[in-house]
Amino acid sequence: MPEPLVSVAMSVHDGAGTVAAAIRSILWQTFPDWELILVNDASTDGTSGICRRFQDPRIRIIDEIEQRGLAVRLNQAVHSARGKYIARMDADDIAYPERFARQVDYLESHPIIDLVGHGAVLFKRKGEVVGLYPRAISHEDICRRPWWGFPLAHPTWMGKRSWFMHERYDERLVKGQDQELLLRTYRKSRFAALPECLLGYRIENISVRKTARGRVAYCRRLLADIDDLTSLGHAVRGIGIHGIALARDFVFDLAGTVGENSRRSFLSADQSVRAEWDAIWRRSVSEQTCS
Repeated sequence: MPEPLVSVAMSVHDGAGTVAAAIRSILWQTFPDWELILVNDASTDGTSGICRRFQDPRIRIIDEIEQRGLAVRLNQAVHSARGKYIARMDADDIAYPERFARQVDYLESHPIIDLVGHGAVLFKRKGEVVGLYPRAISHEDICRRPWWGFPLAHPTWMGKRSWFMHERYDERLVKGQDQELLLRTYRKSRFAALPECLLGYRIENISVRKTARGRVAYCRRLLADIDDLTSLGHAVRGIGIHGIALARDFVFDLAGTVGENSRRSFLSADQSVRAEWDAIWRRSVSEQTCS
């Protein structure tokens, strides 16, 4: 087969309830020149069988018997990829049909950009809109507060394969691999984001334990990057802010309000965004019923 322009990197572990919808949303892309590299990270719930129901030759499934985690499997997918660009996709999210087309057009016309994201609708299990993922558009705005984090949602990424090959995910990390990678590379890379929503980003229970791991990993990277007064200031500021945020999260967790309070940081979705998402959700549900 000829080399595709886009290689989609997806890792899944026990995703039997959501992976079919994620794959279908890739199949309905208006941009057809892609391959999906789907690494099944030792699932035990029938995920492999569900994935293999899809007979499209552009889908490559790699079944692994040992669970190694997201960072390892994404590096593996990137290494196996043949495309000029790598697109990230999680096994519980839903891509809009124009997603790949819009991102490829942008990258082809902006060769200086290494990585481009886009807006995302945050939704719960039955398609209920919770809000919008916070985002910025330009590299300068995305990287405005490196001590705090980067408003560039991981499953919205598409970037140069050469960048992903050179800037690998840290395989030691269990959580926060994406933010650590952005922090490690933002000074020598160029990021951007499209303003429109092109993905449904599924969120369920917000776990303090998971967010704590991500915050700790991020603070460690801030410390590792200290090489001048500016980076020292970023580290001091970041550790202080994340420490306060972590303490706040534990207080909210004890009060049973962590999910409610975490959602206050989400942007609100207007009626047009909700209507567009409703159409996407209805299509996903309809295709699931017919399959």
